[in-house]
Amino acid sequence: MNKREARREALKRRRGLTAGYRERASGLIAERLLSEEVWKRASVIFLYYGYGDEVQTGKLMEAGLSEGKRIFLPRVVSDKDMVFIEISSFEELKAGAYGIPEPVYDEKKICREGPELVAVPCVACDRRGGRAGHGKGYYDRSLCAYKGVPFVCLAYDCQLLDSIETDGNDIGMDIIITEKEVIRT
Repeated sequence: MNKREARREALKRRRGLTAGYRERASGLIAERLLSEEVWKRASVIFLYYGYGDEVQTGKLMEAGLSEGKRIFLPRVVSDKDMVFIEISSFEELKAGAYGIPEPVYDEKKICREGPELVAVPCVACDRRGGRAGHGKGYYDRSLCAYKGVPFVCLAYDCQLLDSIETDGNDIGMDIIITEKEVIRT
């Protein structure tokens, strides 16, 4: 399935989930990631702010901060680029690009050394680690420098499709976590 078709199908499915289901599923997905060795070993983690009907990440942010991990969230800095900025609380987030809460820009808090784990949002994914985002390419461009770092896709089971066409610009996911299973690619 090409990315446009994959996005359309997965968004239709995701939008069909009730708010209660998304909340419960997001909790299960967070619990699964928190029990993974990649989470336990990582001290520098790139997360994202789950916005709208995406998998919610608040529990992961809270857990990471309470465990003393360094948590970084993306901030869009141009129409093609984003940087990851360290946060220490939810109060540091303000509505940014596309209305999504982002850290306030602070040059001193930009991650310079690189992450040990990256949690990536998706619109659609497949069991081989293929992922389709919203189509702007922010994550593929921003994360290409971190090859070898575990990339974990957080998705509802309904976003998991049989196959998604990918190309050389797409970063593959190492682990996909849904409310029903953990898939290692």
